[in-house]
Amino acid sequence: MRIAMVSEHASPLAALGGVDAGGQNVYVAALATGLARLGHEVAVYTRRDDAHSPDVVELAPGARVVHVPAGPPSPLPKDELAPYMDEFGRWLARDWVRGGAPDLVHAHFWMSGIAARRAAETLQIPVVQTFHALGAVKRRHQGAADTSPAGRLAAENEIVAAADLVLATCRDERAELLALGGDDSRIDVVPCGVDLDAFVPAPPPTGPRRPRILALGRLVERKGVDVVVRALAELPGAELVVAGGPERSALDRDPEALRLRALARELGVDDRVELLGRVDHDDAAALLASADVVACTPWYEPFGMVPLEAMACARPVVGTAVGGLLDSIEDGVTGLHVPPRDVAATATALRTLLEDQDLAVRMGRAGRQRVERLFGWRRIAEQTEHAYARVVERHRREHPPLRAQTERWLGAHADELAVAAREAAQHADVVDRWGARLAGLLTDGGRVLAAGNGGSAAEAQHFTAELVGRFVEDRRPLSAVCLSAETSSLTAIVNDYGPEEVFARQVGAHGRAGDVLVVLSTSGRSPNVLAAAERAREHGLHVWALTGPGPNPLTELADEALTVAAPSTSVIQEVHLMLLHAVCAAVDARLVPAGPPASRERTDGTPARTAVRAGVA
Repeated sequence: MRIAMVSEHASPLAALGGVDAGGQNVYVAALATGLARLGHEVAVYTRRDDAHSPDVVELAPGARVVHVPAGPPSPLPKDELAPYMDEFGRWLARDWVRGGAPDLVHAHFWMSGIAARRAAETLQIPVVQTFHALGAVKRRHQGAADTSPAGRLAAENEIVAAADLVLATCRDERAELLALGGDDSRIDVVPCGVDLDAFVPAPPPTGPRRPRILALGRLVERKGVDVVVRALAELPGAELVVAGGPERSALDRDPEALRLRALARELGVDDRVELLGRVDHDDAAALLASADVVACTPWYEPFGMVPLEAMACARPVVGTAVGGLLDSIEDGVTGLHVPPRDVAATATALRTLLEDQDLAVRMGRAGRQRVERLFGWRRIAEQTEHAYARVVERHRREHPPLRAQTERWLGAHADELAVAAREAAQHADVVDRWGARLAGLLTDGGRVLAAGNGGSAAEAQHFTAELVGRFVEDRRPLSAVCLSAETSSLTAIVNDYGPEEVFARQVGAHGRAGDVLVVLSTSGRSPNVLAAAERAREHGLHVWALTGPGPNPLTELADEALTVAAPSTSVIQEVHLMLLHAVCAAVDARLVPAGPPASRERTDGTPARTAVRAGVA
């Protein structure tokens, strides 16, 4: 399967640089790599934020990262990227037209959903959406501090409604999506995963030391690290290590780091709180292994990968009972749940695990078993693969490939056209009579006028061009005028006399008694065509009509009419053109000298050109 992933702000390449890259970076990198290992071809599209970045970078065998030029090639805050998503989507569509469309596109985050939908609608590709965080949840918890663009909530509602499948990362998120009006049958739960080879159990450090609590993750207020700092005041003798955020050298300028340090000083625990700043992937695994208990206390959490990494390292977890932590931590088995922002409950849970080493070891061991059973990236990739397969199959049923639709249309149209053409061929006597009448009229100084609306107007022009020019063989030019063929007459008449007079006034100008007016109308009811037929009869012209099913008002006005009883306008017009060509052939039969074409000469003495019929392969 050819899989396109769109992760507009979270490049999987950043996941190689440290935990502060964010869970989405890690998720996209691991999922893309896992799917490639299953034999799929994966391309991850992310916004170019560096003018010197290569166009394409290999992430792993079978997986590549494509840098999309959308907006300036420089770093921008995530919340400023929304205006560039249409440009992102247009670039994707062009790229897929050139290089072949993927079987499926998986969008990560709401802005990626805008770009993916923009491109996928053009090429009719199924879209899978993972939000990683919902604007409605963020707004609920952060209120005025929420910096999301104003249109985020509306965009997420539209994405939920339009996606072929939404992959929620936990049951809580699934409930949120249903509350947004999501279709129950189009929402699956596939959790985040953990690298079971990078995060492995290790014996705790030996020797005298303080019991260690570890808080690992992005250094932002909603992660609730301040709750653990406050709880530490009730845990004399324990220490808290906080990892994540900017480089250690930049912590003195980081607002959240400064807030946490001030709080620790206020509580008198600053000698037991250490902020490490950013740590890379390998250091994160070692750091988790050094902890006695891992604290994850966010206000809310779409999923949260740190609890999985802690459990993979066989460390018990104290986590708030929110979002993905409700699914990842098995309360009382692999860790303990606490209410969000509840300092007393957090302190009690931490004390329980720090004082009961046997319980902590059992929970750590159970945590490792749980992630091996449920959260390894290979299992997550397989679950995602199965979800993709269902989406692709359902999309094929609900949206047949455009080629198949085209083939069906052409087949049905050809059948319909064949029936109508056979019926029209039964009127050869009328066609031949028209050809004979025109041959005499046009060589005796008379003229033929032709008119029609829309596609019929194009056919009227086609007909008169064949007569003024030539149909197959060379012959003298014949006087044939297509009414309203140029805009100056058309706009002047409409402006001064109204649209119903557009043909009738030209009939009065160009028609003479004995001339022929050929009018084309698929409905036979167009007011301007009917007015032209009436004016022609008033001036002594013969009126020939080609219409759709009859009888109709135009057939009643015409001296003679050829009707095509086909159900579609396109077939009626095509048969009209066939009949007009037959009239031209009947004219030529009277005016072109007999004999082999190659032996004929033009009226100026030069040899006539031989007609070559073009075939369709």
